[in-house]
Amino acid sequence: MTLPSARPRRPLRRLRWALANPLHRRAGTLRRSLIALVLVPVLGLVGLMAYAVDEQARRAQTAETAADDVAAAVALDAVRAAVAREVVPVLGQAVLDDPRTAASVGVDERAVTSLSSLARPTLAGQALTVRGDTDDALREARQDEASRALAVSTAATVAQLRAGARGGDLDAVFAGYQRVTVDLAHRVSTLLQAARAQGLDEQGTRALADLQLVSRASALAGVEVPLYFAATAGDGADRAANREAFLQAWGGYRAASADVLTQGSPRLAADWRTATTGPEARAVDQPLDEGARQVGDATLESFVELAAANTARDTAVRAVVERTGDEARKFAVGPVDRAQATLWLLVGACSVIVLGTLGAALLLRRWIALPLSRLAEQARAVSDGELVDVEEGGPVEVRTVARGLAVAVANLRRVRDQAQAVADGALDADVVTRPVHGPLGEVVHASVRQMVNALQERERLQAVLAHQASHDALTELPNRAQASELIDASLHRMARHDGRVGLLFVDLDHFKAVNDTHGHAAGDELLRVVSARMAGCLRGGDVVARLGGDEFVVVVEQVEDEGGLVDLGTRLIDAVCAPVELSGRHTGVRVRVGASVGVAISPVGGCSAERLLREADAAAYRAKAAGRGTVEVFDDALRRDIAHRTDLEHALRAGLDDGELVLHYQPVMDLRTDSVRSVEALVRWDRPGAGLLGPDAFIPVAEASDLVCDLGRWALTTAAAQLAAWDAEGGDLAGITAAVNVSGRHLAQPRLLGDVAVACAGAGIAPDRLTIEVTETVLVDEPTAREHLRALRALGVRVALDDFGTGYTSIGQLSRLPVDTLKIDRSFVASRDRAHADLVRLVIGAAHSFSLGVVAEGVEEDDQLLALRDAHCDAAQGYLLGRPRSAAELSAPATAGRG
Repeated sequence: MTLPSARPRRPLRRLRWALANPLHRRAGTLRRSLIALVLVPVLGLVGLMAYAVDEQARRAQTAETAADDVAAAVALDAVRAAVAREVVPVLGQAVLDDPRTAASVGVDERAVTSLSSLARPTLAGQALTVRGDTDDALREARQDEASRALAVSTAATVAQLRAGARGGDLDAVFAGYQRVTVDLAHRVSTLLQAARAQGLDEQGTRALADLQLVSRASALAGVEVPLYFAATAGDGADRAANREAFLQAWGGYRAASADVLTQGSPRLAADWRTATTGPEARAVDQPLDEGARQVGDATLESFVELAAANTARDTAVRAVVERTGDEARKFAVGPVDRAQATLWLLVGACSVIVLGTLGAALLLRRWIALPLSRLAEQARAVSDGELVDVEEGGPVEVRTVARGLAVAVANLRRVRDQAQAVADGALDADVVTRPVHGPLGEVVHASVRQMVNALQERERLQAVLAHQASHDALTELPNRAQASELIDASLHRMARHDGRVGLLFVDLDHFKAVNDTHGHAAGDELLRVVSARMAGCLRGGDVVARLGGDEFVVVVEQVEDEGGLVDLGTRLIDAVCAPVELSGRHTGVRVRVGASVGVAISPVGGCSAERLLREADAAAYRAKAAGRGTVEVFDDALRRDIAHRTDLEHALRAGLDDGELVLHYQPVMDLRTDSVRSVEALVRWDRPGAGLLGPDAFIPVAEASDLVCDLGRWALTTAAAQLAAWDAEGGDLAGITAAVNVSGRHLAQPRLLGDVAVACAGAGIAPDRLTIEVTETVLVDEPTAREHLRALRALGVRVALDDFGTGYTSIGQLSRLPVDTLKIDRSFVASRDRAHADLVRLVIGAAHSFSLGVVAEGVEEDDQLLALRDAHCDAAQGYLLGRPRSAAELSAPATAGRG
């Protein structure tokens, strides 16, 4: 019920006029005014009561809707869990009934026929039990109006899937089961979201949050085992896709389980921990964890055991879901009763107030004098936001009210002044620190102080975040982004004064050896010490920044000549080279690193920060090439070299687009059969005006940019297409494999897997026809290299470790490397040193012990080939056996053997 907005104002105006003009008052007029004054709150209370009744009824309806949604969600989640448990037993029963269907799911038919007599009835019993559980859950779901329609359609779909499992396409049946579980999980999530949106109280919201957490974890737990079976039983690309889906479900379940333990209520966390750490749960988690770490095959007996354990774990998990659902329903229904009780309490309170108001009106007999009218006008002004001075006068009660209003106005003025001070940013002003009088004033002042503290804390956090965004977390030095800004700012300042800026690029020498020997903690401590030492070598105004890894720059303003910068570079090298004594668990260990410094000076008039940094980097690179521990200054020779490399990069990019790049193929001879079993694809550049260029002339330039990735992608596609062409010719080269070198920059990109897959699919060849060659340095320098190599091997692609023996890899690490073949570096094959010959035999023996193939590179003499045969080397390549040639030349007769 709402009050009219226009008509009540007229009697109120008449009452105000009567109070301000006592000589014109009449008893009847005041009485009517008093009656109107009483009726206004009475009518307001009636309207409020009607609104409250409607509001409480709405809350009750909302609570009932939420309870219905929760009940439907629990019922459908039970159906989802039962359907998820049904997948493996039903498909397993189908394979047992007709072993000929085993191949469709990647299972050996002989393994099915040899399944133990104990496992067969176990699986049959599981299939019968889980189908019964599904039917029971569907019947329960059909009892609820909110879940009836989906339960009916799900029952029909499940019936079709069960029928399809008998002699049908088991892959399609498995996919159908997965769609059903996904649809049910989505519907459960939608219902719970709808229930949470009903605006329940805190307990109801908390209970629904618990139910959402445990329902999501239960849904992910339900699909783990079926996807694991699919990933283990499948083959080829399907197996890889199924394994990816299994890994997502496996990781998602563990994340969801962690959310239940960390975000759920204590009781839910305890119930969940009990349900997921028992023997049944461990019997499921252990094989799944092992399957997530390493692809492997499992027996049907282990599938049966795992399916049984999964059913037991799912039963325990479902018990937690059901307990949580019951609690959620209880808290969703509870507000209905509380709303009814509140409604009756509100009706009683309003009735008492109405009766009290009428009684007070009967006792009101005194006339209100002018002071009350004046006080009302002042109160109106205050309510309109005008902080006027309040005058005291009239009866004691009126004076008391006036004094109270005066105090309120004074407090409001104090609050206004405090708010203005906060708005002006004067957080430390005296008016902010003085509290307002009275309990309410204390609350207001506390709020102001809290606001002030929040603003001050925000300013502090903004300063901290700004510092973190612009500084290296390890050394507290400016980071790369800040260094670029500092260089740019220095260049602008010096350009205004015709000054020059000097930049020293400091690259630490042998830092990686410290990391490899003593660990990253020791390397971090070394970086902090070295950073402090370099900072101590600088004058005021100079800045040292860390670009990343073991690279630093020093920005120097007001540079007169290069001599002072060279001296500073020498001092930096001396400071860095001093021994560092480590602390912590390496206490007493002394390590030492060196430094190579490149110096660049901006020209008068300035240049870009990027150019100055590039020039200093080039000078540092020359310092390293000159033997390390030296200072090199960027000069015209380096400038010409950079220009040459830039031109070469542009020409190479254009050549790649224009088809100037070609592949030559060097035969790799099988020393056991004296036949060519594979070739190594080597890139050549037929550059107009320069002839055929080898990789040494342009690969270093490509390695310095993303162009090397485009080049690698082209080489993979071209080599795969050539293998397909040789297969079509049907000659001696049909069916051979090809090795393609891949750079570290390309290997670090996740796109490499897609590049290899696209190349094989486009040429129509199997992935095992390609071998990806990488160097030891790539495995050390690229953190994601091993992961990507494992993924390539999972696709079927073979991996070879090139130039073995020249890097940091030890023989003891061979068992952990994701490679199939070792390629012994030519320097060991060509060496006359007896120790190198022994080392070659040792590497061959160790590789064979770890089931790795061995290819010897750079074979150019007969005695080298004979020694490799005596050492039982698998294969060899070199000029003695065949030079790199074009595909057409290699396809000519007599490609096998030496040539």
